[in-house]
Amino acid sequence: MTPLRRAIRLSWLTIAWNTIVGGAAVVTAALTSNLSLIGFGINALVDSSVSVILIRRFGHEEAGRHERAERGEALALRAAGIAFILIATYLIVQSVRALADGHHPGHTLFGIVEALASLVVLPVLATQKFRVAAELGSHALRADSMLTFFGAALAGVACISLALERAFGWWWSDDIGALLIAALLLTEARRSFRD
Repeated sequence: MTPLRRAIRLSWLTIAWNTIVGGAAVVTAALTSNLSLIGFGINALVDSSVSVILIRRFGHEEAGRHERAERGEALALRAAGIAFILIATYLIVQSVRALADGHHPGHTLFGIVEALASLVVLPVLATQKFRVAAELGSHALRADSMLTFFGAALAGVACISLALERAFGWWWSDDIGALLIAALLLTEARRSFRD
């Protein structure tokens, strides 16, 4: 399978996973007010948006429409940069608000299962996209792979914060973890706009 075909297939897999699990995470997070899970759900939705643009971009390249492919690459890279900023901003605002209010997030078994499943699937998907991006020289696919990686990181924060809260009563660990992820997202946003 050519790198272009693999890029298209990985983008479709991202959309399928994010539609099912990311959509469910948003609903679960809205019920529990778990910040990392909300961030994970939002990340999944914007990651899917970038993947849609990439499917079109790689389809144009495959069909020999190189000008359209270049425009699609630039559009996907800008969309990823904006997504990094939006997710980071949301996480910062909500984390600061939750810390100031002393808000304790809730947890559900379904939310934990979603996060654990994402910790299995998303790192593999992100790594595959990162490798294909290097083969194709696609900064946009690389940025999309980072969106997928941050989805896994947010799922990880949700799981770790639950364990810390249960073990030590550290209710604030979810908010601190979300702030750390937000800082990394802003670093990636800068890189996307520089690229």
